[in-house]
Amino acid sequence: MKINKWDSVFSKIIRTRDKWSCVKCGESYIPPTKALHNSHYFGRGKWSTRFDEENCDALCYGCHRYWGSTDREAYRAFKIKQLGDNGFNALQVRNSQIVKRRDYLNELVYQAFKIRLKELENNT
Repeated sequence: MKINKWDSVFSKIIRTRDKWSCVKCGESYIPPTKALHNSHYFGRGKWSTRFDEENCDALCYGCHRYWGSTDREAYRAFKIKQLGDNGFNALQVRNSQIVKRRDYLNELVYQAFKIRLKELENNT
């Protein structure tokens, strides 16, 4: 899947929010790095949760591969613990909504992402 400028800044939001550390193993990284990923619990193909911070976590390459394909149930348990039952259920509902790509790929959303990133950078 192609990474566009919205994906790029949103990925930085998640990695900055998670303090440039893998939420699974705790390994820390010095930015910029390609070793720490923005993992989407519900895949990037779903526009309704593609840019949803509650759907995303910073994961190192190894943990991303493991939770992404080998042990999805462990990732699910992590998300339920992280968000609580009600939060996880709300995320599932948001994921099932139909949202068009054009609803996100506009300059206003991009500028909002840049503002959110600056807020996070100023709080670290």
